[in-house]
Amino acid sequence: LAPKASGYALSELKIAIDLNPYLAPSDCGLGDSLAYVGRFDEAFPYFQKAIELSPHDPMRWAFYSYGALAHIFARQFDVAAEWAYKATRVPNAHYWPFAHRVSALGHLKNQDDLPIAKADLLQRIPNFSCSFARRRLFYVKDNAQLDLYVRGLRLAGIKD
Repeated sequence: LAPKASGYALSELKIAIDLNPYLAPSDCGLGDSLAYVGRFDEAFPYFQKAIELSPHDPMRWAFYSYGALAHIFARQFDVAAEWAYKATRVPNAHYWPFAHRVSALGHLKNQDDLPIAKADLLQRIPNFSCSFARRRLFYVKDNAQLDLYVRGLRLAGIKD
């Protein structure tokens, strides 16, 4: 996000939380927005709060998934892999947490869990590739964050 746009998003999300402190997606959104501007230490508690506010939310896979992505950006790959795994355990989880797990495990060079994680991802979206991820993550404006993410996929053996 551009500095002005990210500041606007952050202030609007804070207002949303003030207006309804029990709306878990607002906390997740604020955590996500903070992560995109590199404010990871501020971001992580918001993901946790979203999960705690709505522990049975059918969208909690997204809370874990966005948290996993933030942990990848912060180079906390072990925590990212754990959060992504938790996201994949939520019924009807999107394919993104599976991809986040593969990226994190690729950075960790985890040969124990990586083959299964990669197979799980490719079962859900057989044509998943690094270029597909790059196109779909268009909203990640920090090229270093996006490059880090894609590097993990490449290290995991995901094709370009």
